[in-house]
Amino acid sequence: MHSEPEKPPTCPPKIYEKHGREKAVDISIDEIGSSSSGDSSSDLESNRGGGGGPDEMPASKKPSWWSRYSGYQRLRTLPPSRTRRAVFFVTSASAITVVALIIWLLRTGHLNGLPQKENVKVTIAQGTYFGEVTAKSDKYPRSVDAWRGIPYAQSTGGENRFRPPQPLSDTPTPDVVYDARSFGSVCGGGGDEDCLNLNVYRPHFGADPAADARDMAKLGGEDKKMPVVVYVHGGGFNGGSGKERNMASFVSWAETPTVGISFNYRVGALGFLPSALTRKEGALNLGLKDQQMLLAWVQKNVASFGGDPDNVTLMGLSAGAHSIGHQLISYAPANKLTSSAAPFHKVIIESGGPTARAVFAPTHPLHEKQFQEFLVACGLSDTPDDDVFNQLRALPLSKIKSASSSIWNKYNGSLRWAFQPSIDGPGGVVPDLPRQSWEKGNVLRIPIMTGFNTNEGAIFVPAGASDSSALRKLMGGIIPALNETSLTLMESIYPDPLNTTEGKDMYIIKPPGGFGKQFWRLDDAYAHYAYICPVLQTAHYASTSDSKSPVYVYHFSARSQAHGATDHGDEAPVVAHDMAVLSNFPGLLKTADAMTGFWSRFAAFGDPNLVSAGTASTSGTTWQKFQSPFSNTSDSTAGDKGRVALFGEGNDERMLARGRSAPGTPSQVVSLTDRELEECRYWFDRVIYSEGFGDGNVTFT
Repeated sequence: MHSEPEKPPTCPPKIYEKHGREKAVDISIDEIGSSSSGDSSSDLESNRGGGGGPDEMPASKKPSWWSRYSGYQRLRTLPPSRTRRAVFFVTSASAITVVALIIWLLRTGHLNGLPQKENVKVTIAQGTYFGEVTAKSDKYPRSVDAWRGIPYAQSTGGENRFRPPQPLSDTPTPDVVYDARSFGSVCGGGGDEDCLNLNVYRPHFGADPAADARDMAKLGGEDKKMPVVVYVHGGGFNGGSGKERNMASFVSWAETPTVGISFNYRVGALGFLPSALTRKEGALNLGLKDQQMLLAWVQKNVASFGGDPDNVTLMGLSAGAHSIGHQLISYAPANKLTSSAAPFHKVIIESGGPTARAVFAPTHPLHEKQFQEFLVACGLSDTPDDDVFNQLRALPLSKIKSASSSIWNKYNGSLRWAFQPSIDGPGGVVPDLPRQSWEKGNVLRIPIMTGFNTNEGAIFVPAGASDSSALRKLMGGIIPALNETSLTLMESIYPDPLNTTEGKDMYIIKPPGGFGKQFWRLDDAYAHYAYICPVLQTAHYASTSDSKSPVYVYHFSARSQAHGATDHGDEAPVVAHDMAVLSNFPGLLKTADAMTGFWSRFAAFGDPNLVSAGTASTSGTTWQKFQSPFSNTSDSTAGDKGRVALFGEGNDERMLARGRSAPGTPSQVVSLTDRELEECRYWFDRVIYSEGFGDGNVTFT
């Protein structure tokens, strides 16, 4: 069916710590199984990759108990003393105690419930990779094979900095063995530039042949390849990493056997640095181009993991959702990005889309201002234009990241974020104003699942605002093109909770302690502008096209602790059925059962209601295809129009002591409200102010 865990070979091959970098030690496959890089009880998705530092010892000289925090180097270099002898004896006694405790736990069976790791091997053209298997447990109902940190492109450092991703060598090296049990470096934060790597998860087959056969029967039989779900991480295009979503859990809980993939792409100034000079350099939207390189890697290699390259679903949250929206347009035949078929076949867009927030031309005044401020922060303010990128490539990575972070922080509070995707013109990743691409039909016509959370704006808007002018100041600052008429109409749609009866009736929940009295009003307006209405605009365009491809819309409403609301990203652990988050919330677990089931069935079949090929579910909620009500002139959602799946309504278990521990309703189908239609019609008409140059135009010269 699928490959079994490998027996250790007689002659140990070379093991590489990182792709292309040989470890200074010979290690056998037996040692891979016995010397795990993390605690045996660790979660499969815990970050086990402890990066070394300049004080780290060569691997061949490390005693078996060594750690970079053990003080071993100091012990071997300083002269003996009474204090040092005392430390040694105390340490030895502690070690003996720990060993005795472990032996007792083993004899009494207390460790039997911990997941046991074994190795699993896969061979692709670029090498052979050893991953690990985690047995099923209370967190994982199906055991999972995992490979982490596999590169899909060259390092982005050196001469590759501020250039499109470069493919790996074409020379096959399947006889070279790499250790793929730990996460690779990330592209933001403290990571390095050798960060274009991915993680692969799949069900482990072989432990229960009968159960394996039942699982594969859902897909059509043992010879079938598994559907593939590629997760695109969020982070505002300035942070995040592939491991933000527990894809191991998603794969383990999926209703059909599924291959899950997560990955890293460049963020911040290194991935998104719009300006006229950047466009001339051919360096726009590098993070989105990294994503496209990853998708090419999946097409080439996923079959070796049991995945079906002809059944790939992209799933992403926030910036990951915006990215997927851009890729829907980028791979449209009209864009002529490639003559090959698109490398994905369905999309799950959580809280985002191509018309979300701002997608400006690279020479928009805001981008140019932020670019110049970035150069100043890099110490390159007086550098001639034709030497700017040479100098940027020569700077230490720490200088680039520090400058990127400082500019991001400067604009974060105003929500006019730096280092974002920009329109790069025909044949580019973002070829046109996203709204115009939709209206021209220049978008892939494939099945879409998309949705939003109730309070998408709560984590972004100013917390302390109490003045009645706060809404006008916030949204007028984000969208300078809003004129007096638009601002006045906006204030009537989102009425003041201090000075109007409508506002007092609408925003009846008291803001969290210490928050301003305008908080929920700001959340409401920004949520619709930045996330909710772009989601519904995608659904509107997709459902009113001539295409027969379906679109399904959801609304997630279970409340969490931070604001007593349903914040941006709150659905993430529920979709992944992440028991590390959900285990103490029985109502939310039922919501997770519903959502993970719908998500995984959609990935397998393009229809969230199918439990196997051609067989519809006969129990629970039937999730209807979305039919847009926005084409109507009235605010009436007559018939089946505007129907969405509502998940977790009434659940407040994650509010802890602030809530009532109410389980809520796991899933149901409801209609969009008249108010939601009014809000989104307002923002649909004003998307023009957040694209191109903010006036409906973009000119490429």
